[in-house]
Amino acid sequence: MDRLKALSVFKAVADNGSFVAGASALDISCPVASRTVQDLETLLGVRLLHRTTRRIALTAAGEDVLRRAEGLLESYEELASIARLSASEPAGVIRMAAPALFARHYLGPALATFRARYPQVQVDLQLCEGSVNAVLDEVDLALCLPEDLRSMQVVRTLTSAEVGIYAAPAYLAQKGEPAHPSELAQHDCLTSRIAGTGAIWSFQQLELGDACSLSVKGALHANQIEVLADAAVHGAGIVMLPAFLAQAAEAQGLLQRILSGWRVAPLSLQLSYNSRRNQPMSVRKLIEHLVVTLGTKHEVRATRTLRLAADEAPAFRSTLQSQVFAEPRFSAPNQAGRLPARWM
Repeated sequence: MDRLKALSVFKAVADNGSFVAGASALDISCPVASRTVQDLETLLGVRLLHRTTRRIALTAAGEDVLRRAEGLLESYEELASIARLSASEPAGVIRMAAPALFARHYLGPALATFRARYPQVQVDLQLCEGSVNAVLDEVDLALCLPEDLRSMQVVRTLTSAEVGIYAAPAYLAQKGEPAHPSELAQHDCLTSRIAGTGAIWSFQQLELGDACSLSVKGALHANQIEVLADAAVHGAGIVMLPAFLAQAAEAQGLLQRILSGWRVAPLSLQLSYNSRRNQPMSVRKLIEHLVVTLGTKHEVRATRTLRLAADEAPAFRSTLQSQVFAEPRFSAPNQAGRLPARWM
């Protein structure tokens, strides 16, 4: 039995003083109205109406149930109204999660312009210092790095963050500046759990198009890349960083970008959500806004790949194989959106 419908039938009968009038108000038959009220009485275990051949009257229990039903039905109508408005006009609260590092750089201005355009929408943004994976089930929308994605989620490519190799001038003066990625095996490399910045670093030579991947090692590993940036400023070693994070330190001469003839794969940022079905208008509009505001186009280029082990530096193996060296493009929801294994 539909309990809300039963309560609405009971209220209509009570308000109109008869089953005939109540049924007419709801455009249902009188027998249906009578049977629905009887079923409600059976469910509640009390008599709601005194019935005579001429009129009906509420019992004491019926008066109490009617009073409570009125409040319940009003609340339901309010909720239904909000849902209808949300489906046709951007309104309500959007729960969103994002890695703190990237949110601070990317999301502030974009969310400000979105709110100016849709003032009835509120954005509840949860910033995660580590992975957003733990809160994906609690939010409507998430900004994700590739390692945070789940195979069942819908993914939209948003943008990519340029990545470079940096070290403090004092460190380079003491240890020497590597001229080739293979020489990183002789240095302290600071690593993190963010995709592409772990123990395997990959490069593409800008001039010749060759690519290489090699193992790096050092005494400092962290899940917070900003800590590594600070450590690098103070001479702890060589670090792979998003360019926007190193920009201020580089401008002040605290960090120096090295291996300028080599390209590092950018960090891919994705928008992720559970389903398009019954998605509120506000969420759809925010997705569209972020894709337009922050989205970038990505090129796919073929190149040759040469893999190096740390103990092979500085010598190179001569075996080359044809591979694709580029950030992937995702056009279908069922694609996981992960970077190739050599970027992880």
